[in-house]
Amino acid sequence: MNKTAKGALAAGTAAVLLMGGAGSLAYWNATDTNDPDIFGSGHLKLVEETGAWTLNGAPVADLANVLVVPGDELVYAGSYIVDAAGDNVAATVSVVGGAESGTLAPFVETTTVFELAGEVITPTTAISGADDNAPLTVDITVDFPFGASVDNDSQEQVLDLTAITTTLTQTDASA
Repeated sequence: MNKTAKGALAAGTAAVLLMGGAGSLAYWNATDTNDPDIFGSGHLKLVEETGAWTLNGAPVADLANVLVVPGDELVYAGSYIVDAAGDNVAATVSVVGGAESGTLAPFVETTTVFELAGEVITPTTAISGADDNAPLTVDITVDFPFGASVDNDSQEQVLDLTAITTTLTQTDASA
């Protein structure tokens, strides 16, 4: 290649490079960081205040020393505080264990009554965050009914009440 051609090629390349720099497209960019948000989870607790058994209305010091006979009625009176925190917390209350276990179970009748803030509720009543700090009472009655006929099969049987548990179980508040 001759000097003139090399010079023309160099000049053209320089012009292209200069045009590329001068004619480049620019764009703007703006960003903004979201203010960091932090949130936490709520909780669902049942805080026992008091709980005591009575036999035919008289206080029971030690349930292990009780020997019931037909016609007796044992009652557990439990008092709790609902501790529910969460925008959409919902729960139901239940009692499990007790009369379902033991050889005396077929001979007794167990009923449970729940009261939330003084109102009788059912196990399907929704307890919500609005009930936070509300008193919840649970009365469990174990009735050993006096029958109309002899039933010696109920003698020397046991009823295991150690597994009685009062439970708040979360439910889907949006359902």
